[in-house]
Amino acid sequence: MTCLIAVDLDGTLEDSRLDMIAAVHRVRSRFHLHARADDAIRPWVNQGMEQLYRNCFNDYVTDDVRYAQIEAAYETDYSANVAVQTRAYPDIPEALAALKELGRLVVVTNKPDAISKRLLKALRLDSFISDVVGPDCGAIKPNPLMLQTAAARIGLNVKNGSKGSNSRAFMIGDTAGDIKMGRAFGATTVWCAWGYMMKEPGETPDHIARVPADLPELIKSSLRI
Repeated sequence: MTCLIAVDLDGTLEDSRLDMIAAVHRVRSRFHLHARADDAIRPWVNQGMEQLYRNCFNDYVTDDVRYAQIEAAYETDYSANVAVQTRAYPDIPEALAALKELGRLVVVTNKPDAISKRLLKALRLDSFISDVVGPDCGAIKPNPLMLQTAAARIGLNVKNGSKGSNSRAFMIGDTAGDIKMGRAFGATTVWCAWGYMMKEPGETPDHIARVPADLPELIKSSLRI
């Protein structure tokens, strides 16, 4: 029987903050905007792309036209420099290899679909991944439509979301949004302690993985393998 193992990207598989911050600096320079400190940019690089554009370029984005200009410029720049400093967290390839033996791995992320696929390929993680579900599906986290889309793409029949209703679906991530989305979908949720968040999210997960090597055993235990 098919098993969906959905996994977040930024802060779960890799740390992309330095490359995202660098792209903000370059785009601000291109638009002749004054420089900002890294610390002023960092809080917004894991809040979804709209938040990044509106808060890191709030002195330029005053209407939809300017928003579209920034969006296009940032995605072009970041895509071309997506893995300059970004690296997979230690032991992630090994964890993904083990998870691949347990189910279909789908990356579910608020990062644009095309950029996510480019990054996974650059990090040599793409061979473990069955699909990528990003904002192109018409939603972002914590909307469970993202997980519904992931399930449909791998042929997993799902029920209406309720606690534990989709017992063969898992959501692995490092933010409250990941846990909230997983719970709304009825998936088993796993919070990753090594990511961007320094403490457990406000949303209580079903399981906590302290290191990537914990993930396969948690999934096996839930599947009673």
